[in-house]
Amino acid sequence: MRNTVNKNIIFSRFLKERRKLYSCSTDKVNSAISSNILQYSSDSPSKCWNCNFAYKSELFCSQCKTLQEMPENLNYFDILGIKLNYNVNNQELHEKYRQLQSMLHPDKFGNRKEKEKQISESLSSLLNKAYSTLTHPLKRGLYMLQLKGISIPEGTTSVNPEFLMEIMEKNEEVESASNDKEEVIRLMQENKMILHKLSMKVADAFSNNDMEQAKEVLMKMKYYSSIESRLKALKQDLGIVD
Repeated sequence: MRNTVNKNIIFSRFLKERRKLYSCSTDKVNSAISSNILQYSSDSPSKCWNCNFAYKSELFCSQCKTLQEMPENLNYFDILGIKLNYNVNNQELHEKYRQLQSMLHPDKFGNRKEKEKQISESLSSLLNKAYSTLTHPLKRGLYMLQLKGISIPEGTTSVNPEFLMEIMEKNEEVESASNDKEEVIRLMQENKMILHKLSMKVADAFSNNDMEQAKEVLMKMKYYSSIESRLKALKQDLGIVD
């Protein structure tokens, strides 16, 4: 994969130009600029769809300040301005998401041209999807596999028989706990710890560039995530509060 640094160049201009269009405090803008949230590069200039001005590496046209479409070659990590790594800083990720969403939200473009409204809606939706994916350990891992051209089709069961037996037993425990609040809480805590340990193994696999190991562990995470969903449903049904 091409080094993401070679694709990155926009956010300082992005926020500087946004400041001219919408009211933001100077401190907030300067903070966002220094955070370098989103950048991309282009070998050749593009033309603004609104004024036909040739611009390069900018999400907003430097001439008319109109929102432009985002390059298709950016991945979710690029979009949110973080390093392509399984281990993410959720606080940093949330802050960058919040800053970007405040700039791209369709409400900011209510009085703009129809095309710019559509671009804003599209980018805002893409940003939501990127954030939702990267904040979820399983989704993040599956997405990183996808970037490597590897997928785990729905219904895949290529895990060892011992593990499948383990999952069957866990599901039976969940079934038996359907009316037991304390047992549901215990199982949720246990399942959370298992998912955490699996997530750490996934991080190690990606760190070692071992895609087969990452794929194997992520398949296990899918099973335990399914159990997590069942337990959350039971928690709601039983009126369990944190």
